[in-house]
Amino acid sequence: MKRFQTTLLFGMLSLAASTALASSGSLNEFRPKVMPVLVQVNAHGKVTDASPAIELSPRLRRLLLQNLNEMIVKPATEHGRPVSSQFVANLVLRTTPRTEGDYDAQFAFVSSSPVPSGSWYWVHIDGHRLALASRDSINRGARIRFNDDRKMDRSSNPMNYRSAPTPLIQNATRNTPSPAPARVPGHGG
Repeated sequence: MKRFQTTLLFGMLSLAASTALASSGSLNEFRPKVMPVLVQVNAHGKVTDASPAIELSPRLRRLLLQNLNEMIVKPATEHGRPVSSQFVANLVLRTTPRTEGDYDAQFAFVSSSPVPSGSWYWVHIDGHRLALASRDSINRGARIRFNDDRKMDRSSNPMNYRSAPTPLIQNATRNTPSPAPARVPGHGG
């Protein structure tokens, strides 16, 4: 009987602990999420378009474009000449608290993957997996899948993939002095 009570008590504690872990993010180790962004850069090294895999508020979108322009220091080159390019930049949003209670926010570069020429857009598969789908009639139906680490999954991309040039990227938070990051209010705005 004593053994049954011990087993029952252990089972109840395990169930309670798993419920607490599921409902409270504070008990889980925090890992920043990586956000892939399809970036297009012209031959002058200026970001002409950025398409994040998730929808951002207008304020965060402006911050994203500002930070990408700070990170990209040179255009892509092919045979020694500057060329326009597109690639997927994997970014994280870093925040630091301010004494006033607000936060400074800045997107930081993690990694990048080249993207073939053409017109691409994000597709969410099964609600959590990402792929780039082609808008071009030549590549109609072609998709570039991304794995759980938000990196291009080359094993599932059967299309004839040719590496494309990418611009020189420096993480503005680590390598170059930059203006003060944008302020993000502590509550929702």
